[in-house]
Amino acid sequence: MRTVGAAPKVTYCCRDWRARLIAIGLGGAMLGLGATSALSVECKPSHFRPPFFVETMGPCVFDPASLTFQGEPTQQAQCLMRGMDRSRNLAPAPPSLPSALASRVGEETGLPSREVLSGFLSRENLEWDFAAYLWLPVSRARDNDPDAPMARYFVIHDTSGPNYGRRPFPSDINGDSNLNRLADFKCDDGWGKAHVVVNRAGEMLLNHELSIPWRETRFEQAANFSGALKGLFLHVELIQPRRSAGRSRRNDAQTPDPAFTGTQYDRLALLYVITSVRAERWLIPAFHAALDADIPNGHDDPLNFDIERFAASLDNLMTRLRGPSELQAAHQ
Repeated sequence: MRTVGAAPKVTYCCRDWRARLIAIGLGGAMLGLGATSALSVECKPSHFRPPFFVETMGPCVFDPASLTFQGEPTQQAQCLMRGMDRSRNLAPAPPSLPSALASRVGEETGLPSREVLSGFLSRENLEWDFAAYLWLPVSRARDNDPDAPMARYFVIHDTSGPNYGRRPFPSDINGDSNLNRLADFKCDDGWGKAHVVVNRAGEMLLNHELSIPWRETRFEQAANFSGALKGLFLHVELIQPRRSAGRSRRNDAQTPDPAFTGTQYDRLALLYVITSVRAERWLIPAFHAALDADIPNGHDDPLNFDIERFAASLDNLMTRLRGPSELQAAHQ
């Protein structure tokens, strides 16, 4: 994870070129790391994974021809933003979405400008990982086929670990350095988990730049699609430890309370805005659990995710991005 101090103020007319120069510099630095890759951590699976086929297009009915799920964007988000219930089955779709999401999902309007967002990211010391690439598009389906649609889905995961079994969670669960160590998710061979990992303190690790196609669910990897879904989904992992619930020692059904921190929701909202700005359309949020629901050994994450809290973080962030002058103009 890279962090830098706040950048000196520059006029917005120059920020586009500055971002491009930073991106070029980062590309050169990444090439320079190739000579040391033999000494770095490698995460690529060492064993062959046979291809598998999905028997259904999932509970939200995916259409391989149009590369979309059934329904309008808000309807898709309602179907896709559901996790597991207490019986460990997929919960019913929520009857509605919070207004912060319902008014935005799938729309091209209401996005902050790249210049405003870049300035905010610079003040948050996130210039190198995120502001530098704001003028680039996100990934495209079919492994970045230029004729394929840009990423449409913003997939939310949790790490489901570490698993403490029957042991209690650490007393300082949000500040525990071992539990929140992002270095555990860093893979120098390019096989890191998800695009971005967010720990409970709100620190972020960029494993894959958002223009890089990546697959993180079994649904995307199914042989039915012949790789067409690679790049259609962007993935964010939230660190969430688990422990056993009930008498069984083999499950990981219990989360902390709250399951995620306010800072994690705030960072997730920021990533949602970043990805949507680069896609030039508000992406459709989705849960890993809903994507893999009809697949054996599918995942249950993000477990106990609070959609209302995520929406509140998004509303608060958009207010901050508008700034005093924009808010004053809006009320005139």
